[in-house]
Amino acid sequence: MPQLRLALAQVNPTVGDLQGNSEIVLDWCAKAAADAAHVVVFPEMMLTGYPIEDLALRESFQLASKKAVTELAQSLKTHNLGDLVVVVGYLDTRAAVAAGLGTPRGNPVNAAAVIHDGQVVARYFKHHLPNYGVFDEFRYFVSGSDPQVIRVAGVDVALAICEDLWQ
Repeated sequence: MPQLRLALAQVNPTVGDLQGNSEIVLDWCAKAAADAAHVVVFPEMMLTGYPIEDLALRESFQLASKKAVTELAQSLKTHNLGDLVVVVGYLDTRAAVAAGLGTPRGNPVNAAAVIHDGQVVARYFKHHLPNYGVFDEFRYFVSGSDPQVIRVAGVDVALAICEDLWQ
């Protein structure tokens, strides 16, 4: 029977600090690798911090977040951490959504990237956007619609982000 060694990085990213949050990911990936983990999973919106609120609507921040996840993938490989499978939250955009009334500008999505061997090998966009209490995600994000399952060390792993687990 295949076994999967999973590391959960419970860390506190800073909203808007893409560089600093990327450094946290690198540090914790090194710890996970030292503990022989196959996969290390980071929080929702790890690279951007959460909640990012109106930053999600800025095209410059959307582009910077996408660039940060690509640079993180390369940096992990440079630091000899490319064998790890890293799941990290970030801000992306969903091009297939038509612009219109009630659609956040730029079609931002609350996303998770799967990084392996210096590349983003899969992406998942949060499906269920909470809009109660302190959450106002309908204002900032468009929802994803496709499931994402990856295979790691012979084990199928389905991705989900926060509210997706509750629904």
